Amino acid sequence: MSERKMLVKEVMRQEVITVKEATTLRELMGIFQKYTFHTLPVVKENNKLVGVVALEDVLKIFEPSPPHIMELLRRIPLGDELEEINLFETDISPEMGVLCVVKDLMRTNMVTIDEEATTIEARSLMRLHRLKRLPVVDKKGCLKGIFSLFDIIMAVFREKRILQLNQNEKGVSR
Repeated sequence: MSERKMLVKEVMRQEVITVKEATTLRELMGIFQKYTFHTLPVVKENNKLVGVVALEDVLKIFEPSPPHIMELLRRIPLGDELEEINLFETDISPEMGVLCVVKDLMRTNMVTIDEEATTIEARSLMRLHRLKRLPVVDKKGCLKGIFSLFDIIMAVFREKRILQLNQNEKGVSR
């Protein structure tokens, strides 16, 4: 007897914190400070997924543009004197918090999974791209939820009756 294949939509987290392209850097940092995860889906109207932004993307502000310039400078004789950027010594104006928006920082080349995919397919995709979380989208590209390693573990624990989800826990965000 073969085991039932569990679908992503059965175990994904449906309540997701998202940001818009116009979210300011100041607002974004407030969200990162408030929650324990540091990658957020970026959506337009109708929850259409257009990108993701991660805390590490904020570091782009401090890197030379294009990013490979620092590497080129290190190859020049005497270029070894270049040090890592010290964020505390970087001059950042207070205006940067409202002038820089998510659209300036987000990545649009994201990996997503269809809500109808199996959890096995999702885990394979996560391994391939070394990801811990995947945005879940429908056929129209609208965000339906987030699928994470935690969701896989919780689903297995529920299937094996190691953990039972009672009515009071159903809406709890993880």
